[in-house]
Amino acid sequence: MRIARTAHEMGISPVAVYTDVDSSCPHLRAGDESVAIGASYLDIDRILDAARKTDADAIHPGYGFLAENADFADACLRAGILFIGPSSDAIRKMGSKIAAREVAAAAGVPIVPANGPQAAIEFPVLVKASAGGGGRGMRIVTSAAQLDEALKSAKSEAERAFGDGSLLIERYIENARHVEFQIFGDHHGNLIHLFERDCSIQRRHQKIIEESPSPALSDVLRRRMGEAAVTIGRAIGYTNAGTVEFLLAPSGEFFFIEVNTRIQVEYPVTELVTGLDLIRLQIEVAEGKPLTVNPRIAGHAIEARLYAEDPANNFVPSTGTVDVWRPPAHVRVDTALEEGAQIGIHYDPLLAKIASYGDDRETAVRKLLYGLRSTCILGLKTNREYLIQLLESDEFREGRATTAFLPAPHPDVIDPGCLAAAVLYLSKSPLQGIPPNYRNNPYRAPTMKLRIHNRELIVDVARTFLSVSVLNRSDDQITLAIDGFTRSYEIKQTGDEIFVHSPTTSLAITRLSRHPRPASTTQRESANSPMPGQVLRVLVQEGQQVKAGDSLVVLEAMKMEQTIRTSMDGVVKSILVVAGQVVTPGQMLVQISAQENSE
Repeated sequence: MRIARTAHEMGISPVAVYTDVDSSCPHLRAGDESVAIGASYLDIDRILDAARKTDADAIHPGYGFLAENADFADACLRAGILFIGPSSDAIRKMGSKIAAREVAAAAGVPIVPANGPQAAIEFPVLVKASAGGGGRGMRIVTSAAQLDEALKSAKSEAERAFGDGSLLIERYIENARHVEFQIFGDHHGNLIHLFERDCSIQRRHQKIIEESPSPALSDVLRRRMGEAAVTIGRAIGYTNAGTVEFLLAPSGEFFFIEVNTRIQVEYPVTELVTGLDLIRLQIEVAEGKPLTVNPRIAGHAIEARLYAEDPANNFVPSTGTVDVWRPPAHVRVDTALEEGAQIGIHYDPLLAKIASYGDDRETAVRKLLYGLRSTCILGLKTNREYLIQLLESDEFREGRATTAFLPAPHPDVIDPGCLAAAVLYLSKSPLQGIPPNYRNNPYRAPTMKLRIHNRELIVDVARTFLSVSVLNRSDDQITLAIDGFTRSYEIKQTGDEIFVHSPTTSLAITRLSRHPRPASTTQRESANSPMPGQVLRVLVQEGQQVKAGDSLVVLEAMKMEQTIRTSMDGVVKSILVVAGQVVTPGQMLVQISAQENSE
């Protein structure tokens, strides 16, 4: 949709492609026409066929896997269609992190020390896939005991994601900053950088918050790193948009990591501080026009990624229907979300990019915080509250956040206003003028059993909210007077799930049955799925003895792989899933029974 917007401004007619399951997605309407391509966005033949049918001159691959696929770039060239990106030769050189390190070292740019196959490994180390990116195939290993499993899981993930299981073992630089430089090259020998982005705040090696300029760089260090980025670009004859990524150690040393041969997810912050349209530059460079910009940086920009995930549950992906979507005003929002959208397991959990700009960093932070608080999305769990927590932290405010900075979410904080709104909404509480302890609910006893942040609690409706008055109530909103303050809450109920939003916070609540579950007569454990996903591997067999911590099943959803382990010693009683099966959150996967004494 973002590419289509620039294309329209340039007088270019964009054509959208879509898969079978995406026939009603908003990006179709962004194009002047659209073409069905079957089951996958990675089907090169079907995409080229769509280009021929519509007489397309060029293809922009976005920032997905095809953007870094050298075979796709070659196929476009053979078909006489412009590939809006670097040459296939540059993609191949940088597609392997091992080869990219060799290029950087030959150009005199420092690289992260690596462990060769015969070297004595000094921990901690980072196991990483040589191909691809996006945090896939990466594992931090702190001891020799963890290495074998890390290598196996990283190799498996890399093979599925990139078709290449080659791995690299590097020294893990602790408390480093992740700083990357946007580069641009044309076909006339011009190559420039558009300054840096600080992407240090990450989870699972995927970025959460990005900003420009980096609060960690002095003018001297910025110049040195920018020159190193351009040096690498020249060494590979780079054209179009690319990103040279570095680790900045606490000592002030910086090390080359890799080159992403595409436009990056976080490019909006560069657009905001330079005033440039990077998609337009990509198209113009592909057309053969020379780069004529003299980039300058002004002000400060910060981007936060809104993900469909549950930070309180190890950031596992969440799925569902977007019942309410109201993006914030006065900030930049890049998204394809709309109400009624189905968030499934097959794509990245990124829902929207929300970016702010200010004359200085403090202003940009304040605007982004306000924008996130104003963002309303109901129907599934997101990381909105966690983003606010990060931006409000002293480490971020003071510019000290490194790649090691990932504070635990605040799972125990339950906003009393949101709780009151949900309970009084569910209890059919009367309006103002009727005593608040008046029993007007479907149960004889005015109590309600709820689960919030994985905690169960029983709420006494009549006694807990004596100081709360309901001023107004509709199907999707309730207005309360609490201790002299009036506040409205938006509410969406889907089955037993209740989602509450206010200008300051939000809350996801599950209403539970008040009847207790029957006690188990035998000691048994059920390994349940913590997330929606697909079963990749079942690692045990029925009758197998297992110990606490042993791996049972490997799941994958939204670019995330998770191993389900047992928490008790015992015997595998039954296996309830098979490889390839799609599972839902809470679905039982494996049953473990306590090991019985031998005769």
